[in-house]
Amino acid sequence: MDIRHFKMVQEVARQGNLTKASERLFLSQSALSHQLKDVETYFDTQIFIRQKKKMLLTSTGRIILNAGETILSEIENTKKKVKFLSETNAGEIRLSTECFTSYHWLSSFLTEFRVPYPGVEILIDAEATSNSINALLENRIDIGIVENNLNSKLNYTQLFKDEFVVIVPKGHSWEKRKWVDTEHFYGENYIMYAIPTEMSTIYQILFKVGRPKKVTKIALTEAIVQMVKAGLGVSVLPHWVAAPHLESGGLSAIRLTHKGIKRTWFAATLKNKELPAYMKAFIRNLSRHLKQSEELALLEFR
Repeated sequence: MDIRHFKMVQEVARQGNLTKASERLFLSQSALSHQLKDVETYFDTQIFIRQKKKMLLTSTGRIILNAGETILSEIENTKKKVKFLSETNAGEIRLSTECFTSYHWLSSFLTEFRVPYPGVEILIDAEATSNSINALLENRIDIGIVENNLNSKLNYTQLFKDEFVVIVPKGHSWEKRKWVDTEHFYGENYIMYAIPTEMSTIYQILFKVGRPKKVTKIALTEAIVQMVKAGLGVSVLPHWVAAPHLESGGLSAIRLTHKGIKRTWFAATLKNKELPAYMKAFIRNLSRHLKQSEELALLEFR
């Protein structure tokens, strides 16, 4: 059974005559009769009573006709919905990022993106933050903002590069340094985001050998900044996250290591998944937006 069989039953019932139905369906009467017999064999019941030139529905035929009309109606509605979404650039984007600080850019970018794409809804999957790659591979999200481009099952679009900076309170002994090496952190109170240390890229870089005097984990960037200002510890943040807080005073930012420690962010999507136009536009516009934001923040830091 397939869609053409339901259409055939519908047309024969509508015309009440094999000759007229065959003309409407562009089939010979013998081909139509053969297909009708296939449907009756499939359901193991008589669908039409053949009376002279008329085709009369049986009670079981009426059930099959009603079911077929429901199925055909649902298929037609689905086609209209798909066409509407593809032609009007409306739909949803399930999004996650491997770093909580990356949500910092979301509000300003969405304000910009909603102007040309008002029908696109952005759904943030915060639970996938800890494992965006698996969420992509399982098709639980559409776009993942990730720190590497190593998985062969994913397509990657480079978004921007950021650099980590050390933030310390004014008057700290590191304030006049041009850079701070990782060993300087040993024995310091270290303030970081409230995630497991093994999931923190920067923690693994800083404390490969030594350990901090104390680790304080905090969920919000603002709270981390206030604790550093109060002299309760030091922290490391991406320069574009730290930049707005440096303007208010009370903080200094210093390069981490002589060469600096940078990372590259990518928008990742499932390789064998066809993306609608609005999703491609989201990635393209996001890349432009973040590169511009990153350049401004880097200029402020320097």
